[in-house]
Amino acid sequence: MRVGIGLHSAGWILLAAVVGCNEPDATAGTGVHVTDSAGISIVTSPPVDAIYARLAGEPALSVGELDGPEEYLFGHIASVARDGAGNLVVADGRAGEIRVFDAQGRHLRTFGGMGEGPGEFRVLSGAWPVPNGIVTVDRDQQRITRFGAEGSLIATAPFAGIDEMGLFTTMGMAGSGMVLNQVKDMGMSSLDESSLDDAAEALEDDGASVLFLRHGLDGELVDTLARRPGEKMLMRTSGSGDMMSVDVLRVPFSSRPTAVGSSQGAAVTGGGAYEVALFGAAGELSRIARLDEAPPLLTVEHLEAHVRGSGNPFLQDDASIRAMVEMYQGMPLPDRLPGYAELLFADTGEVWAQRFIPPGGETAQWDVFGADGGHLGRVEVATSFQIREVSRGQVVGIATDELGVERVEVRDLGQAAG
Repeated sequence: MRVGIGLHSAGWILLAAVVGCNEPDATAGTGVHVTDSAGISIVTSPPVDAIYARLAGEPALSVGELDGPEEYLFGHIASVARDGAGNLVVADGRAGEIRVFDAQGRHLRTFGGMGEGPGEFRVLSGAWPVPNGIVTVDRDQQRITRFGAEGSLIATAPFAGIDEMGLFTTMGMAGSGMVLNQVKDMGMSSLDESSLDDAAEALEDDGASVLFLRHGLDGELVDTLARRPGEKMLMRTSGSGDMMSVDVLRVPFSSRPTAVGSSQGAAVTGGGAYEVALFGAAGELSRIARLDEAPPLLTVEHLEAHVRGSGNPFLQDDASIRAMVEMYQGMPLPDRLPGYAELLFADTGEVWAQRFIPPGGETAQWDVFGADGGHLGRVEVATSFQIREVSRGQVVGIATDELGVERVEVRDLGQAAG
């Protein structure tokens, strides 16, 4: 039987698809509570109501233009990262190109392009510098490609151990020799009519299972770093037999796990709380850092803002918006907003965790945790600037102006006074 699977966050669409803790044994710092379970430190901090650092008001460097040479016109910046020399490696997902700029923002080279051949991409997920080269990933073809520092093709290989029914996303590098991938298992790889009810119940109760996998640069599976419950979903079916289709609707405000890698290991959050699990380079869970604070309660105002910002062309008046809000209220919504939505490692070892941004929010708040797991404070950033790297006393990110034009920006990061 062929089954069609539809997945959408604001409406129905169709996509083709064939540690419990021991008693406290330490208390570190003012209000910081440390417990230990099987050698794993669990550090619980009261939220520090202080600014950890501030971004400079103006960028130290900006790359990208509304009009100008083609290499400076970005369609969609999938990733940006700096190499050891300070060059900016930018992946333009719309053009399928990797563009390299020097530390002054001057274009050095472009390589890649749209296509299916070696060194080409159908969906370029990102490009990340490694010693003596650049690693890229094609999400659609589920393959890894390595280039030399000057853009020469070295090798390309498919990722092993990824089910063809899984929804695949690359999170970036996990050190210089591994790639961190996320696979969302919808539990439908062998779906038939008899198992539809079980699949629907699992998606509603537990969400799609999310696995974080580490692959070598040859595409071979190294390990499964972690598994977390994914966002809750609802399923409905139409037709029967060979003509059956399945539509899946995301439940708004469900938590979405995410992860980030570094040379020291990786960090994972389930997305439902202010909590981060830290893994060592060998993949062992070493520490859990959490805040003694719950995310805000979910309100009708959040739902209405979600509906108004959905871009649904059928929501033209207040009556249709109210009807959509009431439809969502009939779903198994969470009681609270999600917790952390993004993670980053600073080059000095701190973990940056971005709180979920409510619909219509204009400021993103990052909680910063020290290497010991204690909460150090927060960094507030306009939502028009997405931080992608924290290094060398600066942040590197993607700025989007009122016309939707994307630019790469580097901003100085200053410690907050007092």
